[in-house]
Amino acid sequence: MTMDQMPEWMASTGFLFPTNELELARFEKLYAEDTEDVSTFEIDCERIFSGALKAKVVQFTPEARAEDIAPLKMVARKGANLPKHIQDKIKKNQDERNGGANSGPEKGTE
Repeated sequence: MTMDQMPEWMASTGFLFPTNELELARFEKLYAEDTEDVSTFEIDCERIFSGALKAKVVQFTPEARAEDIAPLKMVARKGANLPKHIQDKIKKNQDERNGGANSGPEKGTE
């Protein structure tokens, strides 16, 4: 596969919308419609509306712990104890995001 073929295959596999019949045919072959038999499913509206069904509570536990994140927040807010090359890189990134508006000498320091 070459880089020229990448958009065609991305459209064929569903990462982009298909743009022609060939891409659509490939997509449909990969993702053939599966029908699920729902004839045995039952819904008891009376239990739902009467509150007889209990909600299931799912606990979410983040992967990162607060004590691991705290030092990162301090650096992000204060910039303390950062090496000069890291500070320069942060300033450069901020200048690029602002379209170079902050580059050059600061006003009032000349």
